[in-house]
Amino acid sequence: MTKNQDRYAMPSNPALRARQEKQRARRAAQRESRDLSFSVRYMTRSLAVALLVALLVFSLQWSNGIGPSLVAGVVALIVVVALAVGLRLLQRRAAA
Repeated sequence: MTKNQDRYAMPSNPALRARQEKQRARRAAQRESRDLSFSVRYMTRSLAVALLVALLVFSLQWSNGIGPSLVAGVVALIVVVALAVGLRLLQRRAAA
C-alpha cells in the first residue's frame, strides 16, 4: 500500500479487484478450515515448550538446592501447560 492511499477505497483496476476478492475468499476458507482441537501435534509442541521452560527454571533455581529447584520446575511446567490449554480454549471460543 502506498502511504496516502485510502485502504477502504475500491481499486479502479479490475484485475486488482479480482485479485483482492480471490485473496479474501482464500483467507476466509483458511479461517474456516483451521483446526482448533487439542491435536497430538499441538499437545506435543506445548509439552516440549513446557519441558524446556521447566528445565530453564530448574537450572536457574539450582543454587537454592534440589528441593526448591524441583518445586519451581514442576510449577513452571504446570503453568506453561495451563497457559497452552487456556490459549487453545480462547482460540476456539473466539472462532465461534
